[in-house]
Amino acid sequence: MKKRILSCLLAASMTVAWLPSAAMAAETEAGTEAGTESMTEAETEQEPEFDVADYLTINDDKYKGIEVTVTKKAEVSDKDVEDEIKQEASDAGLSTQVKKGTVKDGDTVNIDYVGKKDGKAFDGGTASGADLTIGSHTFIDGFESGLIGKKVGDTVDLDLTFPENYASKDLAGQKVVFTVTINYIEGEPDVNDDLADKLSGGEYKDIDDFKKSVREKLEQDNETNYNREVYSAIFQQLLKLYPVDKYPQEFIDYYVNTSMNQLQQQAEDESETLDDMLKSVYNTDADSMKAYFKTYAEQLLQQRIILGVIAQKENITLSDDDFQSAVEGYAQQYGISVDDFLSYYSEKDIRESELENRVMEFLASKAKITETDETEIETEEVETEAGQTEAETSSAEADTES
Repeated sequence: MKKRILSCLLAASMTVAWLPSAAMAAETEAGTEAGTESMTEAETEQEPEFDVADYLTINDDKYKGIEVTVTKKAEVSDKDVEDEIKQEASDAGLSTQVKKGTVKDGDTVNIDYVGKKDGKAFDGGTASGADLTIGSHTFIDGFESGLIGKKVGDTVDLDLTFPENYASKDLAGQKVVFTVTINYIEGEPDVNDDLADKLSGGEYKDIDDFKKSVREKLEQDNETNYNREVYSAIFQQLLKLYPVDKYPQEFIDYYVNTSMNQLQQQAEDESETLDDMLKSVYNTDADSMKAYFKTYAEQLLQQRIILGVIAQKENITLSDDDFQSAVEGYAQQYGISVDDFLSYYSEKDIRESELENRVMEFLASKAKITETDETEIETEEVETEAGQTEAETSSAEADTES
C-alpha cells in the first residue's frame, strides 16, 4: 500500500522537478519491496478521461525558442569512476579492514559501544560491529568528534549530553557516558581485475572493461540529470506563458479520494485509525492531507494539459512500436521483466509519460539553452535576491516619506 501512496506523491512532484523516469524508478523499487498486495476497490477505479483542449487554448508558438539557463552537464573524470567503484565495493561489503592507524574525519569506522546513564546501560544505547562515518552527524554531538585521533583498538569513554529536544523524554538533556571500542577503519579495496569480477558478478574479468562500463553509467546519469534540469526550466516558462485556470473536477475528486483511500488502507494494515496514523506519520490531519492532494492534483493537471495541447498542435504521437521500445527500455534499466514492469504501471500511464517526454524533447530541441557553471547561477540568484530586497526597501522608504 505504501507503494501506491508513493505513486501519487511522485506523480504530483513531476510538475515541480520533471521526474518521469525517476518517479518510475522509485515506485518500481517500492513496489518490489512491497511485494504482492491486495488492491482496494478505489485503486481499481478507472481514472476519468478528459480532453486537454477543453481546458487550455494555445494560439501562438511562443513555446518554441524558450530561453533557459542551466548548469553545464557534468563531465565524468577518472576519479569519479574510481570513487564509484570504491563506493560499490563498500556497499557490497568488499572494503578492507584497516587495523592500524588513527581515526580521521571522513573515515568509516567499525565500533562496539555501550551507553550508560547514571552508571546503567540505557535502552538503544548498545551495539556491536556498528559502522559509523565520522562527520556524518549520525550520532549526538561529541560522539563522532570524540573518536578523531584515537587509535584502532582503543577503548574510550565519551562524556556527552543528549540534546534537550531529543525524541526520548528519558534521555532528553541527560548526561551519559558512551564506552566505545574502535575495531577497525574501513579501507578502500584495490581496484583490480578481482574486484571487477566480484562487483560485476563475473560479467567483467578485466578492470579496464569494468571501468568503461561504470563510466558509461555515470555519463548516462549526468545526461539524465542535465535533461531533467533543462525540462524543468522549460516547463517553468510554460507555466508563465500558458497559465491553466480551470481543471476537470472529476479528475481532482478521483485523485484526492483514491489517495485518501490508500492512506485509509495503510492505516488499517497497521491497525491504526486514519487520524492517528496521519498525526503520527505525517504530522497532519485529514483535511490538510486532502488539501495537499488537491494542490498536487492541480499541478499534475497543469503538466498534462499544457503538454497535451502542445502535442496536439505539433502532431506529436506515440506509436505502438515506440511504446513497446519504451517499456523494454524501462524494464532493462530497472532490472525487471517487461511483465513485471507492466504489473506496476498501466499502459495508459506509460503512454502519457512517454508522450510528455517526447513533447519535452521537442521543446528542448527548439529552446535557446545557455549553459553556465553552477557557481555562476548561484551568484546570479543571490544578486537577484539582493536586488529584490533593495527594491523592497526603497519602496518601503518611499511609502514612509509620502
